[in-house]
Amino acid sequence: MFILFGLDDAGPQITVSKQQKHCYHCNNTNYWHLAKHETRISLFFLPILPIKTRYYFLCPICNHGDEISSDEYQRQINL
Repeated sequence: MFILFGLDDAGPQITVSKQQKHCYHCNNTNYWHLAKHETRISLFFLPILPIKTRYYFLCPICNHGDEISSDEYQRQINL
């Protein structure tokens, strides 16, 4: 009997924030993106359990940004 398990790196869930911010990397001012990126355990290629979640605040032009906490992510979503 074979059991296939591994890690699944899902694509990020991106939400546009309601806050404009200036990017010093590309020198543009725009509404930044909030990204949620999950790494999950998968069984037979089906995602089962999230083991690591990271949150980012990203420039929509150059994708340069910072990793933020889950509290800051929730605060930005609820603005």
